[in-house]
Amino acid sequence: MMISRMMVSALALTGVAYAQEARAEDAVATPDCAPTPTCAVATPRSSSDRVAYEVAFFAQYNPQTALDMVRQTPGFSLDGGDDRRGFSGAVGNLLIDGVRPSSKSQSLDGILSRIPANQVVRVELLRGAEVAGDASGQAVLLNVVRTASAGSGVYSIGAEYTSRQVLAPRGELSYSGRNGSIEWGLGGSIFSQYRDLPGWRQFYDASGVYTGRADTPSPRDYREAALNGNIALPLLGGRLSATGQADWFRFHSDSGYNFFNAANAPTQNLFNQFEERKPNFELGLTYDRDIGPWTLQLIALANRGYYESSEAGSFEDGAGVLQSTYAQDIEQDNGETIGRFSLARNLGSAQRIEFGGEAAYNSLDQHLSFVEDSGGGPIPAVIPNANVLVEEDRAEFFASHTWRPADRWSLETRLAWETSTLTFTGDDNQSVDLAFWKPSVQLTRTIGENNQLRLRVYRDVGQLDFGDFVSAAAVADNLITGGNTDLRPQTDWRAELGADMRFGPAALSLTFTHHEYKDVADLVTLTDDRGTPSPADDIIFDAPGNLGEGSANSLNLNFSTPIGFIPGSRLSITGYLWDTEVVDPLTGQTRAFSNRPETQIEINFRQDLTEHRLAWGFSVYKEGEVQAYRFNEVDTSEEGPWVDGFVETTALPHGAKLRFAAANMFNGDVHRDRRFYGPDRNGAFLRRDLRERTFRAAPWFILELSGTF
Repeated sequence: MMISRMMVSALALTGVAYAQEARAEDAVATPDCAPTPTCAVATPRSSSDRVAYEVAFFAQYNPQTALDMVRQTPGFSLDGGDDRRGFSGAVGNLLIDGVRPSSKSQSLDGILSRIPANQVVRVELLRGAEVAGDASGQAVLLNVVRTASAGSGVYSIGAEYTSRQVLAPRGELSYSGRNGSIEWGLGGSIFSQYRDLPGWRQFYDASGVYTGRADTPSPRDYREAALNGNIALPLLGGRLSATGQADWFRFHSDSGYNFFNAANAPTQNLFNQFEERKPNFELGLTYDRDIGPWTLQLIALANRGYYESSEAGSFEDGAGVLQSTYAQDIEQDNGETIGRFSLARNLGSAQRIEFGGEAAYNSLDQHLSFVEDSGGGPIPAVIPNANVLVEEDRAEFFASHTWRPADRWSLETRLAWETSTLTFTGDDNQSVDLAFWKPSVQLTRTIGENNQLRLRVYRDVGQLDFGDFVSAAAVADNLITGGNTDLRPQTDWRAELGADMRFGPAALSLTFTHHEYKDVADLVTLTDDRGTPSPADDIIFDAPGNLGEGSANSLNLNFSTPIGFIPGSRLSITGYLWDTEVVDPLTGQTRAFSNRPETQIEINFRQDLTEHRLAWGFSVYKEGEVQAYRFNEVDTSEEGPWVDGFVETTALPHGAKLRFAAANMFNGDVHRDRRFYGPDRNGAFLRRDLRERTFRAAPWFILELSGTF
C-alpha cells in the first residue's frame, strides 16, 4: 500500500487530508449522475467489498459536515466500539482516509462534525476482505475520503430551552487546513443542559396494600467543554500525525424525597445534593510508512483523568426536625497508556498478512470517605473495597491472514493472545494473572453485485471496567454499589451469520449470533465480616461478579429505504433482540442476564423538499425492560419511548443551516419497579417500591445555526 494512502491519521480531529491516491485496482468508479439517492456506485471489483456513495448522493440533504453525510449512508450506523481498555476492540467502525481514529476520548460524532462537507470526496462502506484483520472486529467499516483544502472551518451555535425558562447554550467552532505537506487543525466546543426530572414513588406491602408514597423533585444541570487540535507532517520517509484534546464536564443535581404514609401524613424528608466533575486529557501519536513491501504503523496514546464527586444530605422526621446528616466524597485518578505496532503486506494479488501487538498500562486510584452524624458528632463509615488502587499491565499479540480464493469468496483467519496482570492495593491486596487465546475464522461470499453473506466463528474476551473493582454508597436507593476485586473477564464463543444487502437506494443488514459464555459477568452477593466472628455486624451487598456458564442468541438489524409515495423521503430502522440464559446461583433457577435489555429499536424518518431547501423528520427510540437481580430484590427499569422532531432549512445566505428541534415531544416516562424479598430472593415477597419520573416540562426546544467558512 502506497504511503500516500495513509497520509493522514484519523487522529485528525478537525483537519483536512489529502485525497487517497488509490492504485488502479483500488479505484472507485465515478460515473456522471444526478444528485439523487440512486447515484451510489460500487467499485469495479466483482467481490463488492467496497461500496461507494459519491457526494452527489448526499446533495439532497444539504450537508454541512461529514457527520451529516454519514448519518444518511444507507444501512450503516456509527459504532464507537466497546468501552474497553487498550486499542483493540475500542476503536469503532470509522476510518478517515483509510486510517483508524486513534483517539478514545473523542466520540466518532465529534470527529465527523469537525470535517466540512465540502472536503468529502466520497463515503465508502468496506466489507469482507477489505476489513479482514481489522482491530475492531467490526463486520462493516465506513471510510470517509477527503480532498485537499487550503483551509476551511465549521461552526454551530445554538441553545436549548427547557422548564428552567433559561437558555442552555451549545456551540462548536473548528478550522483546519494544509500548507504544503503539513496539515493542521484546531477546534473547540461547549454544551449544556438544564432539565428537571421530578417524580413519585409508591410503596406496597406483600399483599399489594398501599402503604405510602414519596415525592421526588430533581432539578439537574450538565455542562461540558472541549478543546482539540492536530498536526500531521512528513517524517523519516513516512508521516507523523499528532492530536490532543482537553475536555471537562460537570453534573449537578438537588434531589428531595418527601415521604408520606397511607393516610398522606408526612413521615420523613431526605435532601440530597450531588455534584461530579472530571477534567480529561489525551495525547495521541501515529506514525505510518512503507518499508519495502511492508506497511508499518506505530500508535502511542495516553489518557489522564481526574474525577471527583461530592454528595451531601440530611434526614428529617415528618415534622421537619433534623435527624441525621451524611457526606460522601470520592476522588479518582485514572490513566491509560498504550503502545501499538503492526506490519502488513500483500502476498500476490489474493493474499494479505498482518501481525503486531500492543502493550498498555492502566490504573485507577480511588479514595472515598463517608461520614454520618446522627446527633453525636460525625462518625466515619466503612464501605468495603472503597479505597483501592487498581493497576494493570496488559499485552496482546496478533496475526491475521486474508485469502481470496475466488472473486466472490474471501477467507480470514486471525489468532490473538492476550495476557495481563492486575494488582490491587489498599482495602484489598492481591495480584491476579490472566491469559486468553482469541481465535477467529470468517468466510465471506458475494452474491450479485452488492450483496454479501458472512459466517464467522470467534472467541471474545470481555474487558473489565475498573469501576467495577471499587465501591460507593447510593444513599437514596439504600444500596452499596459494591466493588469486587475477584471479578474476572467473561468469555464467549460466538457463531455469527450475517448479511449485508444493497438494493439500489435501499440497504438491509442482519446479523444473527449464538453465544456460549463462561464466567458470565453479572451481580453476585458479597459479605464483609468486619473482621469479627459474629454475623451481627456483617455487611451484605451486591457487586459485579461471575456466575458461571450461560448462553444467548442475538439478532441485529439495520434497514434503510426511501418511501416511494413520499418524494425525497428516507426511513431507517435499527435495533436488536437478545435472549439470554444463565443459572442463578442463589435460586438455582434459569433467568436472563442482569442489565441486558432484551430489545432496542430506533426509527428515523426524514423528508427533504429540495426545491424549497427544507427538510423535516422525526425519530423514535425505545429500549425494553432491564432487570438487575440483587441478593434480596429484583429491580426492573424501563424508559420511553423518546420521540424527537425537527425542521431545518438551508435557504439562508452562504448555505447556512437553521435547525429547530423539539426533543422528548411526548414526555416519555422513566419507570422503575423494585420488588424485595427476605432474607434473600429465596424468601418471601416482602414489599414493592414502584417509581415513575417524568420531566417537568417537555418537549425541550433546541434552535441551532450552523455552516462552513
